[in-house]
Amino acid sequence: MLALQRDINFEDVGVILVNDGEENELPKECFEGYPYAVNQMSIPKGGVSKARNAGLDASTADWVMFCDFDDCFQSMFGLYLIFCGMAEDKYDLLMAAFTEETVDEKGVLHLVSHEDDTVFVHGKVMRRQFLLDNDIRFNPKLTIHEDGFFNVLTYSLAKDRRTKINTSIYLWCWNDNSVVRKSKSEDFVLDTYDHLMRQRIALTEEYIKRQLAEETVLTVVKTVVDSYYDFQQHEWQTPKNKAKRERAERWFCAYLKRYGAFYQKASLPQIGRIAAISRGRVLMTNKMFMETETIGQFITRLINTVRPIPLEEQNV
Repeated sequence: MLALQRDINFEDVGVILVNDGEENELPKECFEGYPYAVNQMSIPKGGVSKARNAGLDASTADWVMFCDFDDCFQSMFGLYLIFCGMAEDKYDLLMAAFTEETVDEKGVLHLVSHEDDTVFVHGKVMRRQFLLDNDIRFNPKLTIHEDGFFNVLTYSLAKDRRTKINTSIYLWCWNDNSVVRKSKSEDFVLDTYDHLMRQRIALTEEYIKRQLAEETVLTVVKTVVDSYYDFQQHEWQTPKNKAKRERAERWFCAYLKRYGAFYQKASLPQIGRIAAISRGRVLMTNKMFMETETIGQFITRLINTVRPIPLEEQNV
């Protein structure tokens, strides 16, 4: 609980609780007795991105942190560490390590440490004026994988005004009913690949709009390489997932048709560095791994054999 945080002045802390739909409102009595201010607001039901934007618009604080309702602080000194980072007054983005709860097939709870994550919203704190000055908002058309658009954009624009908090301060709690948990963890990317590609399209378009050439190229390369290594994994190759894989291949080809020219601009060392990171990520999962073709062969095969998702269906 936030109220258990130590060595801070709670007068410097405020909570904005955004209800995505009025039916979720809590009685005012629920907020009595807390040592910090709690403001509740409701918006017409529209998804997590619109809810987070509404909270950002309602905030007047110098710094903001987005938290899911079913998560919590892992450390009683989490806010203390955050305030220490704020006090240096030379950063716009503080990124803390966070811990994920996950449950295996036998129902046993495991803890997974995320120390260098730039995608999930967990444990990240941003200077509000920096977000306003750079027009950084959640994309309201993204309801799954929305964190990747917002956080990667924030990370890119913060550049040398970002820092890490190595201590894990945020706990991503297990919730059977969450959007991510409803799908088996090994099938989540397969089941939501269309949302992932919409996020990558939105991010790529954002970089193009902002005329950030290097970020555009790196995003395209990462999308291509990540897709290659995702597709090589066992669950993508099994007969039961054939229809999902074919649909994902169509999404990949749609992305490559739009942005393939940027991939061609990347140097071999750039591609190699990103490939090494992506390959390492897959190998660490201990899944069966089948690297049956090169990235170039993968691209050529799909481009020559797969019909891309039409532009009107991409909806970003």
